[in-house]
Amino acid sequence: PLLIFTIACVMAGTTASNVAPILTIHGINSDCDFGIVDSLSENFGTYVTCYEIGDKDPKLFSLFSINIQGKILCDEIHHNENLRNGNFSIMGISQGSVLAKYIIEYCPFENPVRSLVTFGGPNMGVSATPSLPRETWIGYFLILIANHVFYWDIAQWLIAPADYWRDPQNVEGYLKYSKFLAEANNEVRFNQTRKDLWLSLKQCIFVKWEDDTVIIPRESSWWGIETPDLTVIDRFDTDVYKNDLIGIRTLEESGRADFIKIPGDHMHFSHHQINEIVAKAFEK
Repeated sequence: PLLIFTIACVMAGTTASNVAPILTIHGINSDCDFGIVDSLSENFGTYVTCYEIGDKDPKLFSLFSINIQGKILCDEIHHNENLRNGNFSIMGISQGSVLAKYIIEYCPFENPVRSLVTFGGPNMGVSATPSLPRETWIGYFLILIANHVFYWDIAQWLIAPADYWRDPQNVEGYLKYSKFLAEANNEVRFNQTRKDLWLSLKQCIFVKWEDDTVIIPRESSWWGIETPDLTVIDRFDTDVYKNDLIGIRTLEESGRADFIKIPGDHMHFSHHQINEIVAKAFEK
């Protein structure tokens, strides 16, 4: 029994040491104070961190442009001895999934990012304001304003949600004026290097909340979109997937991308759920 216990302990230690460092990225109007860093570190026995961009008020700073936040986060990573050489995994939560795109594509490392898990990420953007669908009069009014204002240059450079706002009835405007998402998804200015960085990922998991009322359409978490007639289509019918612009189709066909749904609304999850889901990617 003692020998078996010793072997089990050694094996457990070996498994933990094989898990790459983990970077968690929180969402908009949020911060790192939800205990997940300690939970992941304890569960996987590896280095885990979460940066709060804007030390004094990260919730406020999370409203600023993805490009601004991404540059600051990239600089912080390059000053972290556990992350600066790359080969770490990322867990992006909500808007943190968009920042994960920035780190994968625009933050250079000696070794590329290892694995990615996103929870409720607007991977193909959002087309309505949180919890206020266009069927409500205030939601309809706010969408009209956002469709107009969010494509102004000043909004694109300053306001985070503008960076991933997709007006389904103005695709040309989205492609022309988007300062982040359209390029990050290789929908404009196609860049093979960006695609190759995604294809270098060992494993991806994209998590969607079944009753998400914040990411609209919720199918965006699985790379789906709304069409000009406001029909929601899944990833298989999008140009990004059909033309494999960023590599998601290749990742899925090679068994390196999983699409998981969990019950509840946006941000309704437990540490147990998180640890169970990310293990499928981070332990590879």
